[in-house]
Amino acid sequence: MAFISRTKDLVTWQPPRVGQQCHAISLTSDDGTWVKLEDFRGHLNVVFLFIDSITCPDVPPWLEGWSASIPHFEEAETLVFGVNTSRTDDLRAFRQAQNVAFHILYDPLAIESRAMRCSSRVLPKCKNTVVAVDKDGLVVESVRGRVGPDDLLARLRGNRAPEAAPTTAEATTPSTKAAAVQNIDSDQAEALIKAENAGYLLIDVRTLSEYEADHSPFAVHIPIDELPNRYKELGQVDRIVCVCQAGGRSAAAAEFLTSIGGTEIFNVEGGMSAWSGERVTGGLLQS
Repeated sequence: MAFISRTKDLVTWQPPRVGQQCHAISLTSDDGTWVKLEDFRGHLNVVFLFIDSITCPDVPPWLEGWSASIPHFEEAETLVFGVNTSRTDDLRAFRQAQNVAFHILYDPLAIESRAMRCSSRVLPKCKNTVVAVDKDGLVVESVRGRVGPDDLLARLRGNRAPEAAPTTAEATTPSTKAAAVQNIDSDQAEALIKAENAGYLLIDVRTLSEYEADHSPFAVHIPIDELPNRYKELGQVDRIVCVCQAGGRSAAAAEFLTSIGGTEIFNVEGGMSAWSGERVTGGLLQS
């Protein structure tokens, strides 16, 4: 039984504790707008529904109940958002097809879900979880599973739980915070990947069509959606420079690499749109 318990701890973790300050989640909505928890501080409560799969037949009935309750949450000065790892166009199509009354946020590689402890420890996907945050940014509800909306409204109207004390394990376990991603420009990126014996790799995480049209001659192409299953092809995760078209997808890729233990991970700000070094365009090398 002890072995089973330890094995379970490796692949799952508890969601945020009630009473703690919530991670400052920041993601793109299915309609293209940028949603930041900090923007609602002092004004609105926020509920996040972390969704494991938009193709699961059990998900639409679950979200239907939440959609029906949106007027009540609006009365309680509360916004509701879904969170999933599917692309924004897929999320938008799903929301429209299922008449979901709230927006769904795109979390590539479950980076923010991981920070919220609402993802698998191993796979880059969300775990069904409901997290409610009050106007002060404190977690007032945190439940794993497809929980309904009925028990939340009273808490969001002012019945905040007291600050939770850390458990013995949390108090004695040292921090394992991932290394920070460093943002650099294209000149700095080329200096790193050209440095003799430095061992830096440049990975381009755009789609195949974007890569074939225009890329650095030093780049290894791994689309961001394939990175969780292909990163071992790189041979290392300690000296990597990530690039995409504008810097957003590569930032998510860089965060993923740090989350699995990578160090010296860099993101090229502005991506290939701001790349000033050598590039291959239409099959021809341009300097």
